[in-house]
Amino acid sequence: MAACTTAVDPIARNAPLKLAFAEPVESLRQRSDSGDREAQYALSFLMQGGLRGVERDALGAEALRARAGETRTQMTPIYVPGAKGSPGTTTMVPISSYGVSDAEARRMDACGAMLLLGEPALGGAVCGSPAAYIDLLPAGAAVREEMMRGFLAAGVRVDPATVSDCGATEALWADAAFRMGAGDRDGAAAASERVIALCGDGQRSWHARVMRAQLHLDAAEPDQALAVMAPVERPAPAPIGAFASEVVIAAHAMREDWYAYRRERDLLVGASLDALRAEPETRLIETFPVQGGTATLFERQGQLLPGLEAEMVALVAPDDDRAALRGIWLTRRDGFVNGKTAWFLDEYRCDGRSTLTYFTDRPSEAMVRDHVARRLSGALEALSTVVQGPGPATACRWPVQVAPGLGDDPAVLARQTAQPDAASSAASTPAP
Repeated sequence: MAACTTAVDPIARNAPLKLAFAEPVESLRQRSDSGDREAQYALSFLMQGGLRGVERDALGAEALRARAGETRTQMTPIYVPGAKGSPGTTTMVPISSYGVSDAEARRMDACGAMLLLGEPALGGAVCGSPAAYIDLLPAGAAVREEMMRGFLAAGVRVDPATVSDCGATEALWADAAFRMGAGDRDGAAAASERVIALCGDGQRSWHARVMRAQLHLDAAEPDQALAVMAPVERPAPAPIGAFASEVVIAAHAMREDWYAYRRERDLLVGASLDALRAEPETRLIETFPVQGGTATLFERQGQLLPGLEAEMVALVAPDDDRAALRGIWLTRRDGFVNGKTAWFLDEYRCDGRSTLTYFTDRPSEAMVRDHVARRLSGALEALSTVVQGPGPATACRWPVQVAPGLGDDPAVLARQTAQPDAASSAASTPAP
């Protein structure tokens, strides 16, 4: 029995998803129509997201998933040797061929999402291995670029000069955010500057100020970034939350003004801790010393990322003047391996994230505390790490994770919408 047991190669396991990214669409359609179940899954993946020129069709995608998951059985002749000189015989044996199960389809959907979002560390775990993610990367990156070109072509452009009133800047701000996400940084700068010019120092200009400051950082202009951010409250009300503080922190670091850096960083850490203590559904577990600072552990439920449910978070208040913000999260992913639940301990910093360990059973609070202390002392190495790549700077890649509770957390905002009278932090302030 041991000789017949083989491990499934993660690269081969993702073959249907690779078809979705790399196979010509017309070929996928032909193979799908002929009953190829891997092609049926691949085509359904494209239909779900409206990718590679395939029209978005949720019902059609679900119908294809049903066909892709079909189990087929056929009778196959098997020769059975005779015993003690007797002639052998042939018998017909049913052989089942399994399709793409719902669980496997969900796993590949998550892997595909990581490719489209450009999340290699999490993608390496979801896709089965770093090698499996890398195998899919060229085709996935090509689809990602195609999506960005499509966004730019489809977007409705707003000429900043045509907007003359602060109360009418909503469409211009939406255009600025679109351009920023699509990489049109000159267009984003022009749109954000127009919003600032029309709205002055008021709260309606704050989103645009954060964007313009980020663009100044991308151009290595920290003094201009700080000047743009001067009127913005920090930490800012929702939904800006910690973003405003983090862009200022990044500017001080670029200027190597470590006194101002520490002051701004410590204000943000303190505000985040106060916000978590005030949340009705967040429970303070304990505060304990760690090497280089103090950690405060909370039980905090909610979705951290799509498919990743948060259960605990440890915020670190560092002692060192130049130490960066960091949060260590215990998260749960349901159906991760063979339909079973797994728990992950991940460290987030503004410049990247690291997976420290994972558990097949939910760890106790004491176990989480022990792992946090070991990580801060340097005794716990990461299983995998992804850092911010080359290109324009980003003030903070993980703002919600390193300073939660300040208004930009989707799960918390959803709870506050359901319970508008609940006590909360500055996250309850109306959005600009």
